[in-house]
Amino acid sequence: MSLNLTSIPKVPYLGDNLADEKKQKKQKEQKEQKEQEEQEEQEEQEQEEQEQEEEQQEEEEQEQEEQEEQENPNLEQENTNPEEENPNPEEENPNPDEEKKPNPKPKPEEDEIWVELYYRLFFGRYLFLGRALEKQPADQIMKSMIYLNQEDQTKDFMFFISCRGGGMLQGVAVYDVMQFVTGDVSTSGYGLNASMGAFLLHGGAFNKRVLSLNGRMMIHQPHMSPYDRRRHVESGSDAEFISRLRTYILDTYITRTREDPEIIESLLERDIFLTPEEAKAVRLIDEIGVEGMGLDLTNLSFFYGNRDDHEMGLWQS
Repeated sequence: MSLNLTSIPKVPYLGDNLADEKKQKKQKEQKEQKEQEEQEEQEEQEQEEQEQEEEQQEEEEQEQEEQEEQENPNLEQENTNPEEENPNPEEENPNPDEEKKPNPKPKPEEDEIWVELYYRLFFGRYLFLGRALEKQPADQIMKSMIYLNQEDQTKDFMFFISCRGGGMLQGVAVYDVMQFVTGDVSTSGYGLNASMGAFLLHGGAFNKRVLSLNGRMMIHQPHMSPYDRRRHVESGSDAEFISRLRTYILDTYITRTREDPEIIESLLERDIFLTPEEAKAVRLIDEIGVEGMGLDLTNLSFFYGNRDDHEMGLWQS
């Protein structure tokens, strides 16, 4: 028996239809994406053209203004500022329902008060050393002394010291400047003054060296700081330089205290702490306590008075 294939109905293949639909969908998406990109490019181009037109317009306006200014140089003088005509215009309140808050008055700055205080102390020739004597405070003290001495060579200085020590080079430098200025340098020590602090305290003018009741002095054999020692070791002059400075400091103590050199040498052999009474006994200081020494910082004329007016009760006999 033979089969008649023509009589069998043809069934469509669904796979072909699905492939065609996917292809059409992909083509549609690509077309939409391309149109979107073209639209974005067109918008960017229009925006650039608009910006160029605005820039060109601004340049033209600026050129026109410059040209008008050149043609009318007195135009600015003739045109008055509306803010100057109305120095106190009424400000419009954008929120009428809200009450206008008054602007707070500016409070006096604390920095200005401190600057005024330092100004008065500086021109009153009151100098302070309240830390270890390093390069920065030593430079500041020396510059202040030299500047004020050039301003008036008849006035004295008051040097307040609370120094636990410091560099030997800096201490000798400040001491030399204290002897260089023409005005007397009165030294007043508070707390612990050790090493170079004690050396500067005793280096004030005679009969004008004071240590507070609770103050202490510590003297010892002078030595260099590690920083200074490292530099001089590299230059090969460490031993000679230290020996010369130690001799200078020792001779200064002996000369100013007028004590037996053996006593001073024995005191400097080790760290020795002295009470005010002991320091006065070996003439490192002249007075104990600061009673009668008043500082009038309310009147600047006090700073510029005569040398006789600068005398303080502590030094009056």
